Amino acid sequence: MRSIWLVRHGEAEHNVQEITGGWTDTALTERGLRQVELLSRRLVQEIAGQPVSLGCSNLQRARHSARIIGQALGVTPEIYPQITDLNNGIAAGMTHAEAFQIAIPFQEPVVDWQPYPEAESWRQFFTRISKFMDEFHARQQCTAVLVTHAATVHAIIAWWLGLPVESPTHFETHPASLSVLEYNRWEEHSLVRLNDTAHLWGIESS
Repeated sequence: MRSIWLVRHGEAEHNVQEITGGWTDTALTERGLRQVELLSRRLVQEIAGQPVSLGCSNLQRARHSARIIGQALGVTPEIYPQITDLNNGIAAGMTHAEAFQIAIPFQEPVVDWQPYPEAESWRQFFTRISKFMDEFHARQQCTAVLVTHAATVHAIIAWWLGLPVESPTHFETHPASLSVLEYNRWEEHSLVRLNDTAHLWGIESS
């Protein structure tokens, strides 16, 4: 059965500093490295020994996470720029305070609002992710692990479930979490795991 395992990268510098995310290219923190190492052990327990493909976003926090996972699984990650994070335009690299100064006022419909100059709207982002996933899944031959970002994980789950771009549903995912997409016995698209962080037990309270 072809399944898609969605991994959010480990904790990155912008997650703990007053820096915007999106296309800001921050590195993993020490905590993030530990998170991904634990995640990689979990993946070895669950999918090692079966055919696996591994892909990741082109931002360093995802690439580094995928490299650790790939070493554990004995698979070389392939970089897919199409699943990089939501483009936050000229706000990339800015502090939250700086980004606030150049933010574009909220506009309806929200899916077409570009929050910063040169940023993607949610519709543009969702279209990008859906187009990639249509093509990726059509050629998928084995279990796939995709290491990416919170917004991308949300968009991929919405694509899998056939939700419209306007859907108000939100899928919360934490750093180094697992979410799993599979067909059920009736060949329906199923979200069998969401934001699974059981492998992080013991370090998240430290």
